[in-house]
Amino acid sequence: MDEIKKIVEELGISALETNIKIAAVVVVSDSGTIVFQTDNWDLTNQTNSIVNVIKGDLSFVLNDLQFSVVETTPEGIIGTNDSGKGHVIFAPFQGGVLVSYALPQADPSKVLSFLKFFAMRLNGKV
Repeated sequence: MDEIKKIVEELGISALETNIKIAAVVVVSDSGTIVFQTDNWDLTNQTNSIVNVIKGDLSFVLNDLQFSVVETTPEGIIGTNDSGKGHVIFAPFQGGVLVSYALPQADPSKVLSFLKFFAMRLNGKV
C-alpha cells in the first residue's frame, strides 16, 4: 500500500509540474476493490461502474456525472462528460486500473499517455 501511495504522490507532483490537469486519482483492483484514492475523489461504492467500463460499457456515471466513452485503445479508455465537466481516463495495468479525473481543459489523449507511465509502475503491485 505504501508503495502504491508513493507512486500516486509522484504522479500528482509530475502532473502539476507538467501542467497535465489531473484533479484526482483512484487505483482499483481487477476485483473492483479500491486500493487507493486521493482525498478529493471518493468512488467508494462506485467501482462496479469502473469495472463495467473496462468490460466494454460505453457510458457510465461517477459521482452523479454522466460520461461517454469517446476512445478505447490498448493503452486505455477515455470518457468525457457531455456537459463539459471533464474527463475520466482509465489506464489498465497488471492487477487493476488507474482511474483519473481530468479537468475540462485537459487534453485527454495527453493525460492517457501520461498515466500509462505510472500504470506500468503499478504492474503487479495490487
